[in-house]
Amino acid sequence: MNKKELVRYLDEYLNISEFNDKSKNGLQVDTSREEIKKIGYSVDSTSYIFDRAIEEDVDMVLAHHGIFWWFEEVLTWVPYQRIKKLMGWDIGLYASHLPLDAHSEVGNNMWLAKAFVRMFWFQEWEYEIEKFCEYHGNYIWYGVRFNKEMHISNIVVPYAERMQLLKRLYNFWDKEFIKSVAFVSWGAGSEYKEASNLWYDVYVTWEASHSDLCAAKELWQSILIWWHRETEKIWVKLLAYHLKEKFGLEVVFLDEKY
Repeated sequence: MNKKELVRYLDEYLNISEFNDKSKNGLQVDTSREEIKKIGYSVDSTSYIFDRAIEEDVDMVLAHHGIFWWFEEVLTWVPYQRIKKLMGWDIGLYASHLPLDAHSEVGNNMWLAKAFVRMFWFQEWEYEIEKFCEYHGNYIWYGVRFNKEMHISNIVVPYAERMQLLKRLYNFWDKEFIKSVAFVSWGAGSEYKEASNLWYDVYVTWEASHSDLCAAKELWQSILIWWHRETEKIWVKLLAYHLKEKFGLEVVFLDEKY
């Protein structure tokens, strides 16, 4: 597929211009290749990920966490090593951070919610998926409210294990049964206050600080923590396979094991 057409499609499909984000979403590193035939997808943009991209002979890397954020000023040390590998092998890099978190079709949070209702066989009239918590002018996250009670262990064990997620539950409400869950991607521990205000039984996030957990306990807001990377590797795959189905591109997962 023509590189410019692919980048234009991704920009529009992910609505990257609508997000106020610390990540520089879009094409972060260009390539002289005019045709993109093979994409490597990953959560992060690291030198060892790019080693895998070189091994797989990809034309472009599609990542959730790119190289360039608001704090980069110079290309030295680790940023230099990353750029050197990409440019040395003429590999492009496209990144989508908050736009991918928020997307209603291939986004991180929506699909955690959809996977939840599908796994437990909820009928349409038994649940409602709602937008949860505005961030920088956009709704990034989603919550699920359901009519029938569920034992709290179901979201910790069968659901998390099916999704291949690491987990730790802080059941500050000491609840045995739940009827609502809020899914909040990345390290958004501070949004537990909104979850408490909206009476969500469990607040699911990828990371939380010590101070966040202390305050959540004071508010009696139960929190389930999953590992950041483990949750987000699924959804960049959905985006890659969307491109595969729509344009016939070859895609490969660039796994990172540390």
